[in-house]
Amino acid sequence: MQHRGRLSGVAGGIEKGNFVKLFMDESGNGNASQPLIVGAVELSDDADQIEQRIRGLYKRLVARNSLSGLKSFEDFCRHGFHSSTDPKEVSGPFLELMREIFFRAYMVVTDRTRIIGDTESERIEFMYVKLLSDLSIKHRREPELICYIEQSEGMEAIIGRLPDSVARKARKTVGKNISFPQLNITMVAKDAYMSTAIIDYVMAAVSRWLQADQSTQPKDWPYRAFREIEPSISLLYSFEHGRMASRKDPLH
Repeated sequence: MQHRGRLSGVAGGIEKGNFVKLFMDESGNGNASQPLIVGAVELSDDADQIEQRIRGLYKRLVARNSLSGLKSFEDFCRHGFHSSTDPKEVSGPFLELMREIFFRAYMVVTDRTRIIGDTESERIEFMYVKLLSDLSIKHRREPELICYIEQSEGMEAIIGRLPDSVARKARKTVGKNISFPQLNITMVAKDAYMSTAIIDYVMAAVSRWLQADQSTQPKDWPYRAFREIEPSISLLYSFEHGRMASRKDPLH
């Protein structure tokens, strides 16, 4: 089955149909003190409803005049949800919404010591290929993977190569020349598809937990925050340490 990519920005509702919808982003890019993470959130058939719930929450929070003048809140009003800058009055309600919806999160992570690529861009591309090829194998009986990747510097060139690279990697992994889902990739602004904020928040919790040396102490907030999102983690894979958590092998 042919693989192709789409590079145009979009806005509005999510396409309907029997497709797998992935919302992807990376974390820690260019910051050597943080782990580098590429992640995907897979939404079920109610993806449209989830998007509308997130937009509804956004509209209610924007209307909170008590936060006017707070820079982080003004940034939120302009750009939407972002875990690293949202004030608690925004992040708290968004995390509550995440607890109420069903999603699956898949992440690959590295501390940059055992991964292919001399530059950050090369490492990120390798990680996208790894994650998307595994998801293509997982969903090999589906007709299409619709993938929304949040806009970021340097991603447009990478996205153009992903469909062919992912197909080659998937076939090499299974050792057979078989068909995989058509991979349709769209680069989107954060406010075009607010569902991308889910993976942003998930990766932030994972990053803080990893930087806290994977604490298992309830007194440590990064550990408690990780436990909140862990039930939704289908896979957390480290290039240095292998599988760290999964639905089949959870920490708890």
